[in-house]
Amino acid sequence: MVRIKKVYDKHYTVINNSILNDTSLKWEDKGLFTYLWSQSDEWDFYAKEVAKHSPDSEDKVYKILRKLEEHGYLLRQRQRNNKGQLKANKWLLSETPRQKWISMYKKRTDKKEAPIRQNPEQVKPDLEKPNVVKPDLTSTNCNKYLSKQVKNLNKSLSKGERERDKGIVKMLLNYLYIFAEQWHSKPITFSDHEINRMIRAVHGKDTRKLKEVAEKTIVYGEQYPQGYLLTCIKNLPEEAANEE
Repeated sequence: MVRIKKVYDKHYTVINNSILNDTSLKWEDKGLFTYLWSQSDEWDFYAKEVAKHSPDSEDKVYKILRKLEEHGYLLRQRQRNNKGQLKANKWLLSETPRQKWISMYKKRTDKKEAPIRQNPEQVKPDLEKPNVVKPDLTSTNCNKYLSKQVKNLNKSLSKGERERDKGIVKMLLNYLYIFAEQWHSKPITFSDHEINRMIRAVHGKDTRKLKEVAEKTIVYGEQYPQGYLLTCIKNLPEEAANEE
């Protein structure tokens, strides 16, 4: 029989045994909670900062934090000032599970689930074959117009246009980071290839709904956010031409 003898030293942490005896939590969950509990109340809690103090990845830390929220030991809230503007996150820890926090977490995560849409029955309509008239090839006005369109499509973007589109994508990525923090989701990472695709896709688009696109990606694009975001960008309406 093995007996444990405790060797006390300075800088110890006092914690309730409830979370340590909670069999629904893994040891990694209890360990991270104990680390958070040992910090001072003035310490700024950020998932990225927490990950720096462990060999575990940021993804692992985010997963454990969500587990603690799910079981009522952690509450993360987004604070607002008197003008309604978003401020930093506020983290609350409890040694014992709080049912109210569990309900708040469940309510928040339920909002993130996309509504289930039933596919309507599709009936193929009977279409009459249109009477197609072969155009007169002697008239070259149409051909000249089409050639001009192709030339414009193939024309490479100028340096100024590309810098503008880069700035728009940078703004979009910033919105993504803000909404990821607000929804307590892990930040979305993009490869250089994916960013270049977004830069090409955003050219000529009406960018007034970038915030809406960013939030939709965080809420509904959990499976493949990079592809979801690119699709949303492509579906943006074209930028209206300035009328003189």
